Amino acid sequence: MIKLSDLEYQNKLLKAQQNVGAHTNYLIDVLKPAIERGDWDELEALDIGFTATGESLGKIADDEAWRNLQSHFEPQAKKSVTLDLTNDGKVIERNLKNELKALLLKMMWLSPHDHSFKTLYNALNDLKKVINPLLNEGFNTLSALDFDRLETWVLTDFTDIDFEREPIYSGLNRLYTEAIGLPFEVNLNKKLNASYFGLTIKESKQHTVIPQRLYYLGLQKSEEVINRAYALRHELEQLADYITTYTEKAYVGYARYMVSGDARQKNGGIRWYLAKSNKESKKRTIAFQQAFTALHSPNEEETLALAQLHKPEIQTACIDKFHSERKLTIGQWSITNLKEAQSLFKKLNGGCLWGLMARTGMRSDEMYSLNTAQGCTEDIIDRQCIYVIHANLSKTAKGSQSIQDEFVTTEIGMKAYEVLQALHTPLRKRHPSSQSFFHKIKEDFSEISKKVIIKHSVAWFNDAMGEELALTNEDLIDLKVSDPNLSFELGSNYEFTPHQLRRSFAYFLIGYELCNFPQLKQQFSHVSMAMTRHYAKNASKFQKIRQKKKTLANEIDEERINQKARVYLNIYQKLANKERVAGGKGKEFAKSMTKTDRNLFTDKVDNDMLSLNFWKKQIRNKKQHLHAVAPGIYCTSTTCGLRTLVNLIECVDCKNDYIVDTVFAEAKRKEAEIHMLYDIENNELTPQTASESYIKIQAAERIMNDLGIDYEPVVFPNEVRDLLIPFGVIS
Repeated sequence: MIKLSDLEYQNKLLKAQQNVGAHTNYLIDVLKPAIERGDWDELEALDIGFTATGESLGKIADDEAWRNLQSHFEPQAKKSVTLDLTNDGKVIERNLKNELKALLLKMMWLSPHDHSFKTLYNALNDLKKVINPLLNEGFNTLSALDFDRLETWVLTDFTDIDFEREPIYSGLNRLYTEAIGLPFEVNLNKKLNASYFGLTIKESKQHTVIPQRLYYLGLQKSEEVINRAYALRHELEQLADYITTYTEKAYVGYARYMVSGDARQKNGGIRWYLAKSNKESKKRTIAFQQAFTALHSPNEEETLALAQLHKPEIQTACIDKFHSERKLTIGQWSITNLKEAQSLFKKLNGGCLWGLMARTGMRSDEMYSLNTAQGCTEDIIDRQCIYVIHANLSKTAKGSQSIQDEFVTTEIGMKAYEVLQALHTPLRKRHPSSQSFFHKIKEDFSEISKKVIIKHSVAWFNDAMGEELALTNEDLIDLKVSDPNLSFELGSNYEFTPHQLRRSFAYFLIGYELCNFPQLKQQFSHVSMAMTRHYAKNASKFQKIRQKKKTLANEIDEERINQKARVYLNIYQKLANKERVAGGKGKEFAKSMTKTDRNLFTDKVDNDMLSLNFWKKQIRNKKQHLHAVAPGIYCTSTTCGLRTLVNLIECVDCKNDYIVDTVFAEAKRKEAEIHMLYDIENNELTPQTASESYIKIQAAERIMNDLGIDYEPVVFPNEVRDLLIPFGVIS
């Protein structure tokens, strides 16, 4: 069924499909049986569905109604997509077209799976690729698609379909997953992929990694711009106000000019100083000129009213003639005209965009969709401030996903967001109904396109780097390591695109071992780990080169080894002192101590596990591994998947875990108890939420028991116990 980012609007839309005429549910009572019968005359006469206000979306037969659907499903859509029921502008054969419509209707209203409107669009476009091949073989039904026919197409190059790209399989697999209830037989008996035909998917074009030298310079220069602007963020509103009121103030001077003798030429004509740079501008300027010349004896007040009404375009080169209060000073920046103000705005906007994208790995469209109200929040975790950037969804992931994407960032990233907010808030106030974060700094100051956002960050980077953009030998080595198949010329300027920041973010974080793939996957909101690894491609080669150089990176590596060794030493000192260590590995070691006659910690025995150097050597030689799962919880497995989403029940007895502290467990226990009581109070308790709270609380209390910590057990209300399946009961 359709899945929209605005859940409230989605519920209204679905509710509008009920109580239509004599039917309690139009989708189930009318549409579903009509689709299954496959009588095209009957189906084409039916409504596609109904808008949130109960109006018809149009008849199924009406191709134009299908083209206009997005506005009814996504009124605030950032990008327009059209369900086009033609094939390269040509009419699609009726049976094939109605089979495609039946599939779309099933996905839209009746499917057990969630589909965004973009998914409908992709499914239609992917499947339109098989229309010509089918017709060329004399078939006018999607039922003719089976493995043998597709294999023949692959082997004979009968079609121009690229079977080494993912889209064709996505389209075909939609038929398989939605087969039940369609009015035609689907003869695909399993989901398809390229390997079934002996093919591999071609790698999508990879963005280059920004050379370390330029990347580091960009981080430095963006930090400088962001820190300066952040210190003056409360004054930056003046910059936007200066820009938005500049023309209005110029109209005051222009009206004064128009009624003075200066505007009259010797021949009686008027020197207008107005421009007609485009159709809209020409229309406004002519309207003002006609209205002004129609006045019998115009005064300054009347002329100003006409200027404010028609908004003629004053020639850019002359606008300063009519603006008397042109100087504005904000900190170290001094402005005397509109061009300078717009230039400063673009510089600050571009620097903050570049800096924030570099410190989050956000896509351009996610940056474009920054949340205007709570775009940056702050959490305290283990006495450390964690800043999280919030953006509206750019892609719908598999299954259910929250209404926002979240990106962890640094303090500089937080400052960049606050500066962007200070710059654009005054512009948004001029358009109260706008949902966009970013707005124009010219004309009507309406929302801007994503392309302009991209241009601002590119312009800032190129201007900030200047001559540094010329590639050096060191840059060429970096580029060759990250992208061996690409070639670059010494001395040529590096060409930057914003998506390179996302690739560089992944490459350097993995290359410098500052995060792991599960963490990066969560940061990027990827469905598959394969896509995450694609972004960090060749980072392992960079690691090897990095480790050979005597640089700051080596010192970081040594400090990391030192810290891990100290954690190990601390754990084994506790065990030697017969203090409790929880987790499967800690309990197992303690148990083994009771079963041996000798002291496992005696000098010269077991390589002296109470020596810091011993653990350093073990970690350096990769004989031991350690990473923190949560405060006080450590895992020794290199394949652990809990680095970004901790499940305590999996850590309690995990054979790879040490648990030395109950702070995290107690916090999770309290959180689960609060959620449980909230659900009971608001009548939202379900078997799933009850069992989740029960498991979390029990796991936390087991950890506290294992560490010998006194606590008051949580008493589970009867509402929770009644929903739990008693241990040992088999139904």
